[in-house]
Amino acid sequence: MEEENGREAKLKAEITRWLIFFGVAIMLSVMTWLGWSLTNRKNPITSFTTLVSDSSVAIGIQGSAPESLDIRTEQGTALEQALLENVYETLVSRSETNKLQPSIAKSWQISDDGLTYTFTLNSNMTFANGHKLDSSDVVWSLQNVINNNYVGSDQLGSLKEITNPDEKTVVITLNQPNPCLLRALSGRAGIVYDEESTANYGKKAVGSGPFTVEASSKTQIVLQRNDSYWGTKAAASQITLYYYASEDSLVSAMEAKKISMALPLSASAADELNQQSGINSDSGISFDKVMLAFNNGTESPFSDEQIRKMTRYAIDAQTIAKDAPDAYSPLGGPISPLEDGYEDLSELFPYNLEQGQQMRSYFGAYYIADIDLLVPKEYEQIGNTVKSAIEQLNIGVNLEVLDSAAQVTERMNAGTYNIALTTMSGENDASVFTDGQSVFHYENGDVQQAYADAMAATNDDDYQARMRTYARAVSENAASDWLYTRKNFMAVSDQLQGYPKNLTDRLLPLSRVKLQ
Repeated sequence: MEEENGREAKLKAEITRWLIFFGVAIMLSVMTWLGWSLTNRKNPITSFTTLVSDSSVAIGIQGSAPESLDIRTEQGTALEQALLENVYETLVSRSETNKLQPSIAKSWQISDDGLTYTFTLNSNMTFANGHKLDSSDVVWSLQNVINNNYVGSDQLGSLKEITNPDEKTVVITLNQPNPCLLRALSGRAGIVYDEESTANYGKKAVGSGPFTVEASSKTQIVLQRNDSYWGTKAAASQITLYYYASEDSLVSAMEAKKISMALPLSASAADELNQQSGINSDSGISFDKVMLAFNNGTESPFSDEQIRKMTRYAIDAQTIAKDAPDAYSPLGGPISPLEDGYEDLSELFPYNLEQGQQMRSYFGAYYIADIDLLVPKEYEQIGNTVKSAIEQLNIGVNLEVLDSAAQVTERMNAGTYNIALTTMSGENDASVFTDGQSVFHYENGDVQQAYADAMAATNDDDYQARMRTYARAVSENAASDWLYTRKNFMAVSDQLQGYPKNLTDRLLPLSRVKLQ
């Protein structure tokens, strides 16, 4: 018995020694691999945590696929939405709340006179083809944007000189201040291209971003993770953007689980999809400003400032914004919450029918002829509300409901309207109220001077303050009536993470998107 116990003890000891041996061997192997990673990768921790995912994500977009991949010349926002910050990177970028932030340039300094911008670039940057990215590529890209009048070149005005004293520094000198320069450099005008590339840009996109274009067609764009990306690697290995001609087909694809995200959607479609198992609706903020455009031309009754003001008092914009399913917040002025110089001006003309009627009494009963109010079909309910409000001023209203917003725009361009319910969708489009030849036909010397003062600002604080002054002047003069800022609606799979919400109609950064 003692001999048998001894053999068992020796066997257990032998097994224990082998277990210890294997444990140590495994530990040494892991430590060796980690050591190799630390010495051979630019960002080993990021690589270890992000490249383990091989998830493929399908996203549905309502609209037409870009006809060309050439972001230098292709008009419209579709290509920006697909490629900007995904395939192509800019000197400066923007956050989801539209704040400027580092990108290819990790920092910048602006001289006190606002004429010299000095950018310091990141180290160890490369394009997807392996070519080095440095200051010479930045200078070459900006020069080509200007010389070839690529999309966005008009935003770079007043450039005097672009130099690169070393491979990590770019200096831009202006003839006069341009407080919008950094904004321009966060868009197409700021894309950095590979000076050495001979690619056909219409068919191939060569950028420095977290994705490459694997394939493209009339119905889809396939983005592949750029595993050699110099920054944080994309979470998903592949993202396919599918384009749908109608909202119905987009909704059907989402219901059938063919896609994990659908955008843009109407509020009703998003709500419908939210009722489906495994699908959630979501929303973010856009630049879109839903407004009542006044025709300030001499042939229109709204050429009279008092008529414009009494009309604004008669319209309960706050309630309209509260009841509209696509409203983010009341507005009151020409600058939306995500734009430079925003201020909530919704209280400038609070609903006050009595005040409006009192102002109306200064005009004869027949002084103001019946007015024409144009609205698109989707906003017919708001149109009826506005019609009733103006009629309370003893003014006749001819409500004309058009099939689409595009038709309303056509009539505005032709000048055949008095009031039109429309949407302004551009960033920094508030400047349109300085041009008497615009569809608003609005002219005011004080307003024009306020905008000129803003554009002469030499630093961002002054620019923001002066833009607020300009916007307040435009609104106080009742150049139009701004009702609310509009939401972007989308539907997402409950397994989807890291998707953007704001500004998705023009920017769709996808590097953090992945399925659980």
